[in-house]
Amino acid sequence: MQTTPNYQLRRTIENLALYGATAIVLIVLAFPAYWLVTTAFKYEVDTIVSPPIIMPLRGTLENFRLVLNAPDIGRFFTNSVIVALTSTGFAILLGSLAAYALAKSYLGFALRQAIMFWILITRIYPPVTTAIPYFIIIRRLGISDTHFALILTHVTYSLPFVIWLMLGFFQDLPEEIEKAAIVDGCSLWQRFIHVILPLGLPGIAVTAIFTFIYSWNEFLYASMLTSVNAKTLPVVIAGYMSDKFLRWGEMSALASLMILPVMIFAALTQRYLVRGLTFGAVKE
Repeated sequence: MQTTPNYQLRRTIENLALYGATAIVLIVLAFPAYWLVTTAFKYEVDTIVSPPIIMPLRGTLENFRLVLNAPDIGRFFTNSVIVALTSTGFAILLGSLAAYALAKSYLGFALRQAIMFWILITRIYPPVTTAIPYFIIIRRLGISDTHFALILTHVTYSLPFVIWLMLGFFQDLPEEIEKAAIVDGCSLWQRFIHVILPLGLPGIAVTAIFTFIYSWNEFLYASMLTSVNAKTLPVVIAGYMSDKFLRWGEMSALASLMILPVMIFAALTQRYLVRGLTFGAVKE
């Protein structure tokens, strides 16, 4: 079948328009990251010049040197890693168990609906509404400025998101697979560990990425509950800003370094995501 010149011209114009729109969207999405990285390499005078320098022609590593040589920066980085990884692990574990119980008919319909509605409500209201009473409780318990306080906080606020996200993945799993495991003599715990979790790896990977990013970037409670011992990197970045100075270069340098662990974690989780997608659901 031959195509007319007008049809070919129209398809060419449509493709060019599609590629142009895609390029514009990508530029808009990538520009904040570009601006962050370029600012990290700028001289201090170039960060405050007006109009701003979009494409700097000179650069320096001084901002990274100042950040890496800052007092206790290694301990603050370790705090962020410990809190983010531990919070993600506990949130995924507890959230997966809760989501699996809610996805199946082990509980009554009315009770499941009530629990799911309550979980949704806890996800809707902003965390700042409970910041002051939560701070007072943590202080009276004597666990302020500790890893445990931050991990407990991040797990608590991550659980509703984890439960609702994992709930959809567990509900989409075929019931025949679990019934086959029951016929094979698997207990409830064995079915969850050996059947449900391997099949739910794609959902676990996606949920873990978002949970890790939330804990890694969380600032409100990290700034309230920590001072020295458990301070994390977002709080350190805020320290480069005050009423007397604003160190754009050092803030951008530390923020650029903070992106690397998230990218590494996402890359590692992506491997398990692809692995979960290629798992066979039915054995021969």
